[in-house]
Amino acid sequence: MSDSFRLRKRHWTTYHDLATLVGASAAEVGGVIAQSAHVHRVLQTGGRISPQFRWPDPERTDDPRKVLEKEGVTFDHTGRANPKRHVTADRFRAMLAENGVVLPSGDGHQPPPDPTPAAFEQFRQNLAYARQLVDGGRSLEKLAVGSFDVTDLYRAAWTQAVAALDHWVTREIIDRGVALALTPGAPRPRKFNTLDIPVELFEKIHHRNEDLGSAFRAHLERHFSFMSFQSPDKIKDGFAHVSEVNLWVKVAEVLTDQDPANPITADGVRTRLRDIAWRRNNIAHTADHDPVRPGKKTPITADAAEATIDWLETMAGAIRDAVGDPIPAPNPDGPSGMSGVSPTAGAERTASRRVKRTWEEPDFLHGVEQYCPGSVRDTLLAVYRHAESHPSFHEYYFGDGEYPSVTAWFNLGSDKASVWSIYTSPEKSVMTLNYGAMRNHGASRERMARLAERIGVLPGAGHIRDQLESADYTKHPSLQPFTLAHPEARKVIITALDEFLSGETPR
Repeated sequence: MSDSFRLRKRHWTTYHDLATLVGASAAEVGGVIAQSAHVHRVLQTGGRISPQFRWPDPERTDDPRKVLEKEGVTFDHTGRANPKRHVTADRFRAMLAENGVVLPSGDGHQPPPDPTPAAFEQFRQNLAYARQLVDGGRSLEKLAVGSFDVTDLYRAAWTQAVAALDHWVTREIIDRGVALALTPGAPRPRKFNTLDIPVELFEKIHHRNEDLGSAFRAHLERHFSFMSFQSPDKIKDGFAHVSEVNLWVKVAEVLTDQDPANPITADGVRTRLRDIAWRRNNIAHTADHDPVRPGKKTPITADAAEATIDWLETMAGAIRDAVGDPIPAPNPDGPSGMSGVSPTAGAERTASRRVKRTWEEPDFLHGVEQYCPGSVRDTLLAVYRHAESHPSFHEYYFGDGEYPSVTAWFNLGSDKASVWSIYTSPEKSVMTLNYGAMRNHGASRERMARLAERIGVLPGAGHIRDQLESADYTKHPSLQPFTLAHPEARKVIITALDEFLSGETPR
């Protein structure tokens, strides 16, 4: 690479800028740049360091961000480099012209397009518009404009960001669905295989020789056009048409890998997304009515709106990483593609005989926080979060009793069964082991006995095996708060469940 192309300290560019400049693909540019001593100054579109960044020297392990910061490049709290230090393709041309190097303007030869999918690029553009609303509000606040409520611009930005996510998810699912249809050898998720296909579509392709991609895209657009992808449950259900990945567990892993100092769990991702979607609905339907202060709006700041926009962008990127590019192969030992958290699943199964309220995940999490002492809470949440990360996990079913509860269903090999339940209440919260259900769905006595034996080492749980033996494993014994509060409780319970669900005895 010539001196003319070298970026000076305190500046950065992107692979796309360099590709535009020289008329090559971003991948080709990346291959060349990877051998440059200044590779750390070439970032992804948007100004972030690539998660796959590697130094040319394999022995070098220092953080490229720290190197850039020492050189004078600052980063915001989302990891984006200062845009004022961004050397674009046009700025490069001007710099080269000053050195007597003139490149074509690009009018005659168009470089290959940015490898970023069109759907995600449009999503970023929509978020950029939301950020402009925030910036405009900040400017008006400084001018002390009193003719209207400036914070309504922040509310508009919030709504725009959620709408951008909704639109992107829809396009991403459709794009991936079309790719699946056009790739006969690609493994297909269960929900993709059970899509309703009208006879009209079959006739268009088979008898009228219409293009499969165009006809199927039009069908998917009609199918998903009336759906909203703002809540975590709807988003997971939508992506289940095109991916077998355990979505929110994988998204949480990606986000935690990106920011190890701030780890997040799958339910933590869902909770934040629900809160964002709820606020959007409150803004759209009640003008952001504050339930605590009748007649007033819920306060909102530029920083809060900007943080929401940034998080949605980061979270959407994590979804892309989680589902893979372009089509991830399903794991035959993983979740079945059924919804992991389905607040309405239990209600639909039992609507004909139950009229009580069906709880949802936020209610359950709130119940654990509200009703459980710290040590009990930590054990129950660890067991709850362990469930959906397990390969044999099937689904959660949230109960409809007086207080929030949840039951975890797993694949036991020959059948699915509810393995455990957690019940919360002001008096006490317990974890029930559903031996009767496991027995009725194919679990062997030996397998259940090992589970009881492993858990029986905890205080207050030693009697469980004898109790089960006398009742032919038809009972559903509960672990009491005293047992759940033990320092080793979470480790013992999770280890015992892992062994039980694997169906194997450790050597």
